[in-house]
Formats: sequence, C-alpha cells, structure tokens
Amino acid sequence: MFIIFNHEKLEARINEMYGDMVAFGKLLGMTKQRINSRLKGATEFTATEIEKAADLLKIDPVEIHKYFFEPKVIRR
Repeated sequence: MFIIFNHEKLEARINEMYGDMVAFGKLLGMTKQRINSRLKGATEFTATEIEKAADLLKIDPVEIHKYFFEPKVIRR
C-alpha cells in the first residue's frame, strides 16, 4: 500500500513563521525546490530533516506526526 501524506499544516506553519520556503530552506539547508519536492510527496523527508524542521518550527515532538505523517484523504 502506498500512503500519501498531507503536508498542508506543515506548509502553513512554515509560511506563518518564516514567510516563505526560501527563508526556511536557508535555515534548514535545503533549496525551495527540494522542500517543495518533500511537501508534494515526490520525495520523502529524512529523519534528520524532520528533526531539524521541527526544531526550527517549534513543533513539540509529540505533535510531529500531525505535520509530517497525516495521511491524505483521497476521494474517488
């Protein structure tokens, strides 16, 4: 089974705290394109990226799943 994750909450948090992907990406050490690739599900976030992003975005460790692992609901 292939699960697609919904990163809308994560994207909103990035925009709220940093204004855009470029500013956030500089701190995370990633390009805007690489972040967008992760957010759109083309590639996956690594554990290290998740840990660093959660720290930068002040996401409580018990809340990480809500930002990175929320399954996307696909209606057919």
